[in-house]
Amino acid sequence: MLTEFFEPPLRIQELRAGPDGRLLEGFAQELCQAGYAEITARRHIRAAEHLIYWMGRNGRMIAGLDERAIEEFVHHLNRCRCPRYGRTHRRDLRRGARLFLRYARFADIVTTRVVEEIIVAPALLVSFCNWMRQQRGTCDATLYGYSFPFVIC
Repeated sequence: MLTEFFEPPLRIQELRAGPDGRLLEGFAQELCQAGYAEITARRHIRAAEHLIYWMGRNGRMIAGLDERAIEEFVHHLNRCRCPRYGRTHRRDLRRGARLFLRYARFADIVTTRVVEEIIVAPALLVSFCNWMRQQRGTCDATLYGYSFPFVIC
């Protein structure tokens, strides 16, 4: 599937021959099936390639990839001097790395669990939502819109 996003045969061979070329191939297939545009998918694949390189350079295995590793990778980008990895916007690299983590979990390559953040709604927001339901008959979808930055009431 890398052929869907990259034209030069040398570049495709380079990606496939890398430390985890089969992962990049599977990731590219997933992006293709999800309907990503060529330029966007290429950015995500490059982010995954950079992440794999960085993890290998630091003696880490892909199987141990998790959210903390992604954040450390993003922090690394502030002072990145990795050869062959240009100055791509950190937001794009973070997004691509997270997509790669999601793919690796789905493909059972990564053994780390998803850490779910528990968000507790502020007491005032909960009271407001209850009042709106009781006094105004407001539906949950509307209340969700009101409380989006926080949580679902």
